[in-house]
Amino acid sequence: MFRFNFVALIGALALSFSVFAQNDLALQGFNSRFSLVKNDEGKVIAIKLKKAVTTFTLRPFIEQLKADLTREQQSFNALSAADKEAQIDDMLLSMGVNPNALAEDGSEEAQHLKESLLNVQNIDIDAAFTELDKKDFWKEFEAKLKEALLFIDPTVVANLTDARFFYKRQVTYKVIEWALNEAKKHFSNIPILNIASFVIVRVHDMMLEQRHFHHNMLLHYFETLPENSMGLAKDEVDRAVSSIYEYRIGVAALNESNRAAQTWSSYGMNNFFAQVRAGNTRIRNWADPLSGMRFTNIKKIDFAFAEVLEKDKKTNEEVKRIYHLHLSSHSFTGKPALAYDYAKPGRVKQFRSLLNIGGVALGFIKLPDFIKSNVDSFMKSFYVQQVRMEGALVGYFEGAGDSVMVKKIYGQRNNFYIVE
Repeated sequence: MFRFNFVALIGALALSFSVFAQNDLALQGFNSRFSLVKNDEGKVIAIKLKKAVTTFTLRPFIEQLKADLTREQQSFNALSAADKEAQIDDMLLSMGVNPNALAEDGSEEAQHLKESLLNVQNIDIDAAFTELDKKDFWKEFEAKLKEALLFIDPTVVANLTDARFFYKRQVTYKVIEWALNEAKKHFSNIPILNIASFVIVRVHDMMLEQRHFHHNMLLHYFETLPENSMGLAKDEVDRAVSSIYEYRIGVAALNESNRAAQTWSSYGMNNFFAQVRAGNTRIRNWADPLSGMRFTNIKKIDFAFAEVLEKDKKTNEEVKRIYHLHLSSHSFTGKPALAYDYAKPGRVKQFRSLLNIGGVALGFIKLPDFIKSNVDSFMKSFYVQQVRMEGALVGYFEGAGDSVMVKKIYGQRNNFYIVE
C-alpha cells in the first residue's frame, strides 16, 4: 500500500511540475506579446500589443500578389494541361469540395475558382501590374487608412473601461467605401479595377485580422493561466474578455452593442463559456461511433481546437491533425476546418496561397458580378475566420515550448500584417 501511494505521489508531483513548466512558458509568451496599461490607482484599463503593424504600406502586399501569380503561371510550364487541372482538382478535393460535381452545394463556386486558376496562364502579369501602379491613388488610400487606424490605435487589443471602444472601427469601413468608389474613377480596364478592389478589401481584412488573431491568443491565455500570474484581477479579465467580444459586434448591431454596455462585467464571459460548451459538444459528437467521423484519440487543446488521429481517405493510415472546433471547412459543409496536418505540414499554407491567387485571378474571367461575389465569399469561407482563430494555437504551442510549431502556425497565416 505504501509503495502504491508513493508511486502515485511521484506521478502526481511529475504532473504538477509539468503543468508549472507549461504555465511558465505560456506566461513568457503572454508577457512577450502583451503589456498592461494601468491608471493612477494601479487598475488595468487596457491591454496592448507589444509588436504590431503601425506603419502601414500597401507595396509589400501588391508585390506579393504579383510574385504569387508569376510563380503559379510558371508552374504551368512544368506540367501538362491535364496534369495541372488534376493538381487543382486534388487540392480542392483534399479540402472537401468537388469542382467536377454537377449538383453538390458549392460545386458551382468551386468550378469558377478552378476556372480562375486555370486562366492564370493567360494573364499578362507585367502589363496588368504596370496598369495597376497608379501611385497617387494608392498613396491617398494609404494615408486615409493610416489616419483611420491611428484613430482606433491598432496596438489596443482590449479596453476594459469603454464598452463602445471598438465601435469606432466604423471609420475604417468608410475609408474602404471611399477607396472602392474612387478606384472606379482611376481604372477603366475592368480586370485591373477588379485587382484594385481585391487589394483594397483584402488589405482591410488583413489589418482587422491582426487584432482578431491576438484576441484569440488572449482567450487561450485567459483560459489556461491563473489571472494573478498575468498581473490581472478576475474582474479585469472579465472586462477584457467583454472587450474582445465587443469587437465582434457588427457595425449595424446596435441592440447587441447596447446589451454589451449594459452587461459589461459578464458580457464577454457569457459568450466565451457558450463557445466552450459548444466546443465540448462538438468533441462528444466526434467521438460518437455513429457520427461518421474518422477520428480517434481526440485531445482537446483549448476552447478553439482539438488534436485527433484520423484515417486518411487515400492511404487508410492514421495521421495526426488539428481541427477547428467552431469553424467549418467552408460555407457549404458542416465538416470541421483543418488547422494543421502533421503528415503534410504545408497543406493548409499551400491551399491558402492558392485561394489568394484565385481571388486575384477571378477578376480576369467574365462572370456576372453577383456570381463573382458568391465565389469570392466562398473562397473567404476557407481561410478568413480560420486564420483569425489560429492565434489561440500560437498560445498553445508557446505553452508547450514548441517554437517550431509556433513558426509553422505563423507561416500559414498568409498575412504579413500579423507580426510574429
